[in-house]
Amino acid sequence: MLTPILNTILLSLICALIAIPTGLALAVVLIRTNVYGRTWASWLLGTQLAIPLYVFAGSWCAGVGTQGWLQAVGPMTLLWPFSFTAVQSISGGPLLAVAFIHGLAAIPWVCLLCSLGLFWRNRSEEDLARTEGGLAAVVKWAVLPRLKPWIAMAIVWCVIPVFTEMVITNLYQVPSLAEQVYLDASRGEITATTYFSAFGWSVLPLGLLLGILYWRTPPYQLVTARLEQHRAEEWILTTWRTYLSVFLWFFIALLVGFPLLNLVIKAAWHPILNDNGTTSYEVSGHRLLTTLRETATQFQSEFYWTITIAVSATFLSLVITLWMIKLAHNRRWLKHLYSICALLMLATPGPLVGMLVIAMMNRASPAWMSMLYDQTIAPPVLAQQFRLLPLAWILGNVIKGSVSPSSHSLAALDGLTRWSLVKYVIWPQAGGRIKAACLFLFVTSCGELSCSILVLPPGITTVSMRIFELLHFGTRHHDAGLCLALVLLGWGVTWSVGKTLRDR
Repeated sequence: MLTPILNTILLSLICALIAIPTGLALAVVLIRTNVYGRTWASWLLGTQLAIPLYVFAGSWCAGVGTQGWLQAVGPMTLLWPFSFTAVQSISGGPLLAVAFIHGLAAIPWVCLLCSLGLFWRNRSEEDLARTEGGLAAVVKWAVLPRLKPWIAMAIVWCVIPVFTEMVITNLYQVPSLAEQVYLDASRGEITATTYFSAFGWSVLPLGLLLGILYWRTPPYQLVTARLEQHRAEEWILTTWRTYLSVFLWFFIALLVGFPLLNLVIKAAWHPILNDNGTTSYEVSGHRLLTTLRETATQFQSEFYWTITIAVSATFLSLVITLWMIKLAHNRRWLKHLYSICALLMLATPGPLVGMLVIAMMNRASPAWMSMLYDQTIAPPVLAQQFRLLPLAWILGNVIKGSVSPSSHSLAALDGLTRWSLVKYVIWPQAGGRIKAACLFLFVTSCGELSCSILVLPPGITTVSMRIFELLHFGTRHHDAGLCLALVLLGWGVTWSVGKTLRDR
């Protein structure tokens, strides 16, 4: 177990080194400068928040992997870190590839968290720093010091998937903490050491770090109020505006456009047998349409079960969250207790979640529990609560904080019923945020795999599970088609959420 733990720590360090500087720089450029097209750039970067880790891996492998379309260009493409041929031939190559994928996936989240921190500014400090040393002094002495808790939160957010997700490490065969738990569970070799290592090296340390950040960062209500009432000062660039804009859009094209291009080309990649017996490739519009049609028809069962599980898991998380918010009303200690439990759930490795669900439901007595485990979607729905419920709790408190407290007092004086309170008071003020939260929870459930991979009932395969299998088998078209489906789902949800919040 020592090697997986050391690998996990090393992966976390490399991931943070990739994501933190890049995400912080993007946040400063997008929030505080007047670069060209920053609204569109922010939206494109936001689309990556809803894309699962394995889709990041699949989209890059579609271009530079063993069967990627760039392999037809020449052997130099083998130098790319995502090529299976390259990473297997270089010492430490698989570990670097896994860290690189985690780092790329964490960049949008780092940018989002640091963007929230940029709204916490002291105007007098910035004016004084600008007078004494210009814009560079503002960044060094006024902006970065106030970003420290947000950067710390971004670092922890980078580390959490490395400790809790096993999909990418399994794909590249890199021993990690979550991967070792998954292997022990799949082989039937779960021991006390497995549980102790998972709790001692993941749940407790990450839970402690998240707890410290929970007490150090501003409350939800202050964050929401600051975003609504204050606007970050825009630094007017002159000479550097064009250069920063070119750099920004080059990076957006690399992070967002290139993976999407890889998937489209691989889905349309068509081999041709030449007269001399050699094989060449070309992009065919007919092949692209065929791939999309086959994706929609051959995987109907996967789409059905993915949507069914996602709707059920989202609904359950919302119901539990509403119940928790109601119980915690005017009970500050209970609210803190719920928050601590939510943080511990986030820090639990996905395969360990599956083992806990198995231990709870796979039993002879009572009989109805065994029936639920074998014949329903209850196991994956319950397992996904370890990812959805913490997010629903955070979003629910943010939404609650956005509703004016005086509205509740006026409603009580008018004698409004509970339904009338929701219809005439809460929904007009927070309806857009509620719809956005539901969409985000739904797309998160659609992409979740690590928690539910061990507890999917026989005969039920989700889109995420099918992509996981296809990436291992190395199929030529169908993995690209399914990854495209999840990418387009993420884009659609991002557009819908952005439009809803903008209209609000």
